[in-house]
Amino acid sequence: MRLLTLSIQEPLPGQVLPQMANDHGPEEAARRYRSIAVTTLQQLRGLADTRIRLAVTPADADEAVRFWLLPRLSERWQADGSIFRADGWEIDFGGDSESFSVHASGEILCPWLGARWVHTALLGIGRSAHQVIGPSTSGGEYFRAHAVESSPDLPHRVLPELPIILTHDHWLHALDSPLGPSLKRAWESEAI
Repeated sequence: MRLLTLSIQEPLPGQVLPQMANDHGPEEAARRYRSIAVTTLQQLRGLADTRIRLAVTPADADEAVRFWLLPRLSERWQADGSIFRADGWEIDFGGDSESFSVHASGEILCPWLGARWVHTALLGIGRSAHQVIGPSTSGGEYFRAHAVESSPDLPHRVLPELPIILTHDHWLHALDSPLGPSLKRAWESEAI
């Protein structure tokens, strides 16, 4: 089984997307952050043989994020200790990482990072590539993965660039993309 870790912030006004908050206010920035995070996780639905781990900031906000986020993804969840399962998802909020053959991290603000994208990116990892890196169009990375027991002598694979939504212009670009309708629905459902 593989582990995909996504860092997520408690989506409180004034705590997320500072560039958008400066231009459109902290409440609107928080609403957009929530809609981007929900859309990204919806895109990851059905990611086979993979557990999604949400690394929450601040550390004591796990429960608040769980109560906000999980009902937006599915009406029914089964809890097995700290693991939450629904049709298409297996999510936890921390735990050991030793039993996973591949460790990956993704950017919650990159809704183009979907289940098919991750599955394709990880094909051959450990056999033909030791590491996979997904660079962002604005610098940084939207994805990184490595096979735990592969030779570090294997080459790394670089994925096509994808955008991360950080600014109002990024938001407008996302709304004009094929993901726009999903993002807009999530934004409408996040109205206060």
